[in-house]
Amino acid sequence: MADLVAGIGMSHSSMIVADDAQLWLRHEAIDRQHPYLRDRQGQTTTFAELERVNGARYAEQATLEHIGPQVEQTRAAIARLRADVAALRLDVLLVFGDDQMEFHALDNMPALGVYYADELVMGTKMRFATYQAEFGDVSMLMRGYAMDQRHVFPGHAPLARHLIATLLEQGYDVGAMGGVPDGGDVGIGHAFGIVETQLMEPGTIPLVPVFVNTYWPPNQVPVARCYDLGRAVRAAVESFPQELRVGVVASGGLSHFSTDEELDRRVLDACRTHDEEALRGMPPELLDGGSSEIRNWISVAAACRDLRMAWDEYIPVYRTAVGTGVGLGFALWSKER
Repeated sequence: MADLVAGIGMSHSSMIVADDAQLWLRHEAIDRQHPYLRDRQGQTTTFAELERVNGARYAEQATLEHIGPQVEQTRAAIARLRADVAALRLDVLLVFGDDQMEFHALDNMPALGVYYADELVMGTKMRFATYQAEFGDVSMLMRGYAMDQRHVFPGHAPLARHLIATLLEQGYDVGAMGGVPDGGDVGIGHAFGIVETQLMEPGTIPLVPVFVNTYWPPNQVPVARCYDLGRAVRAAVESFPQELRVGVVASGGLSHFSTDEELDRRVLDACRTHDEEALRGMPPELLDGGSSEIRNWISVAAACRDLRMAWDEYIPVYRTAVGTGVGLGFALWSKER
């Protein structure tokens, strides 16, 4: 029987792959026109409004002197996760991630979907038009997400098909994705590509993408349902007849695009202590926009409810004086450490 032996939490911010403090600070020009900014109450806002409310409260943190060490801290956390993945000798990674118009679109956005093909075909759709204006060359970002060309990586169709069938039996209406359109730029997106580039030598561990619509109303998966989903996925893995060492990954988060340390620490503390009530009860209005990806962490925390959180790292990044940025989070659950 398959065994779920580890869980991983990893932010997938552009700041993960742009490993230069000056590039981190150049996000300010992007944030000034960002269409999905929210304040710490979860309300839609603008950079100008944050500037009016916060002034330059975070000016000291939004400096090269402060952010430089955070870049190094981020690279060290990624390197540690990569070493852990290698040591765990995993046969497959099941990745909870959201789609941001790379594979799906608003005219057909499933709340929940599983990709079940033997091959994962990465998309090349340009998500970084605003980045291009400020960064000039976005090839580094595209490579970091494995979206610089039409990469093909291994999937695990038998486990994915079993997952679809088992979730259906448990009452989940699951979209099933058996491939990508021929030609064009549509394909698997950044939430899954970053796992290939950052956690392993690309293509060495098969992936099963689990698409969770955290971002886009009106059919975002409810917070408590995300917890239930993690438990259902765990049950599906453990009922798979083939002997496999399986890891689950939460791709994305934590708070962004307004950094909210209180929320992030609340989430990580609940993950550490396996506090089901706290995880189920996270206020949905705070898990919207970029912060919605915390829902993927809730699913993985539920799947790993009897695994120990071996370590975690939290880096609250304020890339502008008004408080825009991201709470970068990294974590490992394991029964072996």
